[in-house]
Amino acid sequence: MTGDSGRIDAPSEAALAPFRWQAAALAWAQEGALAYSQAAAEITAGLLTLVARQAQIGWGWADAAQQTLEPGGRSQEVAMRVSECMTREVQLADPNDTIATAARAMAQLDAGVLPVGQNDRLVGMITDRDIAVRGVAQGRGPDARVGDVMNAEVKYCFDDEEVGEVLRKMGELQLRRMPVLNHDKRLVGIISLGDMAANGESKETGDALCGISRPGGQHSQTAH
Repeated sequence: MTGDSGRIDAPSEAALAPFRWQAAALAWAQEGALAYSQAAAEITAGLLTLVARQAQIGWGWADAAQQTLEPGGRSQEVAMRVSECMTREVQLADPNDTIATAARAMAQLDAGVLPVGQNDRLVGMITDRDIAVRGVAQGRGPDARVGDVMNAEVKYCFDDEEVGEVLRKMGELQLRRMPVLNHDKRLVGIISLGDMAANGESKETGDALCGISRPGGQHSQTAH
């Protein structure tokens, strides 16, 4: 720049170099910040996706924990326990009741069997067949004692047994109903083929019914 003419000379290339470098550095920094921001967003999205997948895997394991594997690797639901489908309100007969009283109770319940209890213990089972075969057929009248015709050899199951296993036993023993005890040997319920069929054990119930339908058996009476 000269004072005489008032003309302003353009800055030299050397003088502009620092400013150009700063502008370039600023532009690079801005581009880098943008790129970083985009990368951070992508990383965050990836992490969220990973967390979601892990959660799904966790839920899958939670579902799997409620299943068991059959031989061969097929999955099935956790086996149902007797306590989940038994009838808890059970009417008992007393050994000193008359068979007429027991028969009336069976008619009211629309059932063919009654557990017999004494002193808080299960001491026998009486069926409509017991009344007919051990009572009437042997000349006993309606005032005969339940204790004289009942079956004292009681077949029972525990409340924490698997339903499938109990069904198998009932088929082998030809029983349509079975008293349920806890591990203190106290009567806590009674379970029937109808109870188990109503709770989804239809195939196993059918298999048991085939076994029960064979001639003979302890309690070969009609099902209610």
